[in-house]
Amino acid sequence: MRRPLSVLLLAAVVSLWGCASAPQLPEVRLNQLDRTLAAGSVGISPRPVLKVGLATMMSPRESLLRYGPLLDYLNSKLERHVEVVLASSQTEMLELLRTGGVQLGLVGSLAYVQGADGFGLKALAVPEYQGEPTHRSLILVRRYSGLEEFAHLKGHTFAYTDPVSATGWLYPQTLVLELNEAVERFFDRALFTGTDDKAIQALDHGLVDGAAVNSVIYDMAVAEDPDLARRLRAIGSSEPLGSPPVVVSPTVGSELVAQLETVFLQMGEDEEGRAVLQSLGLDRFVAPDPAWYEPIRLMLEEVEASK
Repeated sequence: MRRPLSVLLLAAVVSLWGCASAPQLPEVRLNQLDRTLAAGSVGISPRPVLKVGLATMMSPRESLLRYGPLLDYLNSKLERHVEVVLASSQTEMLELLRTGGVQLGLVGSLAYVQGADGFGLKALAVPEYQGEPTHRSLILVRRYSGLEEFAHLKGHTFAYTDPVSATGWLYPQTLVLELNEAVERFFDRALFTGTDDKAIQALDHGLVDGAAVNSVIYDMAVAEDPDLARRLRAIGSSEPLGSPPVVVSPTVGSELVAQLETVFLQMGEDEEGRAVLQSLGLDRFVAPDPAWYEPIRLMLEEVEASK
């Protein structure tokens, strides 16, 4: 019988109105840990721990609900206790991966690019959604706002997601620069929501006039609430960008890296793995291609050159 998954929550929920640092919180165990393995009962060796970091485009609650089956699958296939670390931002997750605070991570595409270039962060696998290992940044407005193109958002309020997000920050920055405008003065007010689902909510509730979000997350939001597509609409879209990958810390040994690669890339070959993919709304995980992330590097260079 499979032992229960141990989930460890190490970070606070990011508030709607910003990404300010949260105070240190005590560790909170969401599920009861198997005592025979956790404490190492007499004659029984505890299983090794795999710390998995989540810095996804969703709120902590939604992240745990969405990725629970995947974490349980890893717990089973690797015969390790899976502990989950929910980072408050992409920046925090990069630091955890750099230092070995987590071994495996789900990060945004821009965070991966910065980590790969900065300290050798390795992409293990990339999710394929509707036949594509890519996603786009969407510029959303309310359907009857009268805003027809990105230039019309000048002087309006706008929601970014995270300052280390290709879809929720980097792409709209390039659009402002293409208009020969100053990024810091283009919007009347801009805020960071921390996650894509909160950016969508802020726009839908009238707190902002526009938002930039991950196209896959928006598709999933529409699937849950079909009326959302009648309330919001996209007035801009980026080119295809490499999807947020599964990454491994450079502190992880080659044997575990190989095991993790096998688990992700062969997930569709067993019934339990196919059920996990279905729960995530994914086709499969595929090996990464560096070319998928080159447009992100080019956008980053453009934005940094403008400073």
